[in-house]
Amino acid sequence: MSQYQDRIDLITIYIEEAHATDEWPIGSSIQYVQPRCDADRISIVNDFIRDTCYELPIAVDPVSDGNPFSRMYHPWPIRFYIVDRMNRFVYIAEPSKCSFSMSELIGELDRSIDVPL
Repeated sequence: MSQYQDRIDLITIYIEEAHATDEWPIGSSIQYVQPRCDADRISIVNDFIRDTCYELPIAVDPVSDGNPFSRMYHPWPIRFYIVDRMNRFVYIAEPSKCSFSMSELIGELDRSIDVPL
Protein backbone atom coordinates (compact mmCIF):
# COMPACT_ATOMS: atom_id res chain seq x y z
CA MET A 1 0.00 0.00 0.00
CA SER A 2 3.05 2.26 -0.05
CA GLN A 3 1.98 3.59 -3.46
CA TYR A 4 -0.88 5.34 -1.66
CA GLN A 5 1.04 6.78 1.28
CA ASP A 6 0.70 10.41 0.17
CA ARG A 7 -2.87 10.06 -1.11
CA ILE A 8 -4.85 8.27 1.61
CA ASP A 9 -4.98 7.77 5.35
CA LEU A 10 -4.81 4.18 6.55
CA ILE A 11 -5.79 3.08 10.03
CA THR A 12 -6.26 -0.26 11.76
CA ILE A 13 -8.90 -0.62 14.45
CA TYR A 14 -8.42 -3.35 17.01
CA ILE A 15 -11.72 -4.78 18.24
CA GLU A 16 -12.57 -7.89 20.25
CA GLU A 17 -10.04 -10.70 20.32
CA ALA A 18 -11.27 -13.11 17.62
CA HIS A 19 -9.99 -16.32 19.19
CA ALA A 20 -9.73 -15.52 22.87
CA THR A 21 -8.72 -18.54 24.93
CA ASP A 22 -11.74 -18.08 27.18
CA GLU A 23 -14.25 -17.87 24.30
CA TRP A 24 -13.17 -19.52 21.05
CA PRO A 25 -9.63 -20.91 21.27
CA ILE A 26 -8.04 -22.30 18.12
CA GLY A 27 -4.80 -23.60 19.57
CA SER A 28 -2.65 -20.75 18.31
CA SER A 29 0.74 -20.06 19.88
CA ILE A 30 -0.55 -16.54 20.51
CA GLN A 31 -3.09 -16.74 23.30
CA TYR A 32 -5.06 -14.03 25.07
CA VAL A 33 -8.24 -14.01 27.11
CA GLN A 34 -10.91 -11.58 25.95
CA PRO A 35 -9.93 -8.14 27.31
CA ARG A 36 -12.26 -6.90 30.02
CA CYS A 37 -10.86 -3.36 30.18
CA ASP A 38 -9.21 -0.84 27.87
CA ALA A 39 -5.76 -1.36 29.44
CA ASP A 40 -5.88 -5.09 28.60
CA ARG A 41 -6.86 -4.39 25.00
CA ILE A 42 -4.12 -1.76 24.67
CA SER A 43 -1.59 -4.23 26.08
CA ILE A 44 -2.47 -6.76 23.36
CA VAL A 45 -2.09 -4.07 20.69
CA ASN A 46 1.29 -3.09 22.11
CA ASP A 47 2.39 -6.75 21.99
CA PHE A 48 1.25 -6.94 18.36
CA ILE A 49 3.12 -3.77 17.38
CA ARG A 50 6.27 -4.96 19.14
CA ASP A 51 6.13 -8.51 17.74
CA THR A 52 5.34 -7.56 14.13
CA CYS A 53 6.96 -4.10 13.80
CA TYR A 54 3.53 -2.91 12.61
CA GLU A 55 3.75 0.63 11.28
CA LEU A 56 0.19 1.73 10.52
CA PRO A 57 -1.70 3.73 13.13
CA ILE A 58 -3.92 1.58 15.33
CA ALA A 59 -7.03 2.76 17.17
CA VAL A 60 -8.47 0.62 19.94
CA ASP A 61 -12.22 0.05 20.16
CA PRO A 62 -12.82 0.84 23.85
CA VAL A 63 -14.13 -1.97 26.04
CA SER A 64 -15.18 0.71 28.54
CA ASP A 65 -17.67 2.17 26.04
CA GLY A 66 -19.07 -1.22 25.03
CA ASN A 67 -17.08 -1.64 21.79
CA PRO A 68 -18.83 1.14 19.81
CA PHE A 69 -16.96 0.53 16.53
CA SER A 70 -17.83 -3.16 16.62
CA ARG A 71 -21.46 -2.45 17.44
CA MET A 72 -21.85 0.10 14.67
CA TYR A 73 -19.83 -1.44 11.81
CA HIS A 74 -19.82 -5.21 12.54
CA PRO A 75 -16.23 -5.67 11.37
CA TRP A 76 -15.78 -9.26 12.51
CA PRO A 77 -13.92 -11.31 11.39
CA ILE A 78 -12.06 -8.71 9.36
CA ARG A 79 -13.09 -5.98 6.97
CA PHE A 80 -11.53 -3.34 4.79
CA TYR A 81 -13.49 -0.12 4.50
CA ILE A 82 -12.96 2.70 2.03
CA VAL A 83 -14.33 6.03 3.18
CA ASP A 84 -14.40 8.82 0.59
CA ARG A 85 -13.65 12.52 0.98
CA MET A 86 -17.26 13.13 2.00
CA ASN A 87 -16.93 10.58 4.84
CA ARG A 88 -19.15 8.05 3.06
CA PHE A 89 -18.46 4.34 2.95
CA VAL A 90 -17.87 3.62 -0.73
CA TYR A 91 -16.62 0.07 -0.30
CA ILE A 92 -16.78 -2.60 2.38
CA ALA A 93 -14.77 -5.72 1.57
CA GLU A 94 -16.34 -8.99 2.62
CA PRO A 95 -14.16 -12.08 2.98
CA SER A 96 -14.77 -15.03 0.68
CA LYS A 97 -13.41 -18.41 1.73
CA CYS A 98 -11.48 -16.70 4.55
CA SER A 99 -9.59 -14.29 2.29
CA PHE A 100 -9.94 -11.11 0.26
CA SER A 101 -9.33 -10.21 -3.33
CA MET A 102 -6.59 -7.64 -3.02
CA SER A 103 -6.97 -6.74 -6.69
CA GLU A 104 -10.64 -5.91 -6.05
CA LEU A 105 -9.73 -3.84 -2.99
CA ILE A 106 -7.01 -1.97 -4.89
CA GLY A 107 -9.36 -1.35 -7.83
CA GLU A 108 -11.98 0.10 -5.50
CA LEU A 109 -9.35 2.21 -3.77
CA ASP A 110 -8.09 3.55 -7.11
CA ARG A 111 -11.66 4.40 -8.17
CA SER A 112 -12.39 6.23 -4.93
CA ILE A 113 -9.16 8.25 -5.12
CA ASP A 114 -9.78 9.29 -8.72
CA VAL A 115 -13.28 10.63 -8.06
CA PRO A 116 -13.24 14.44 -8.48
CA LEU A 117 -14.23 16.60 -5.52
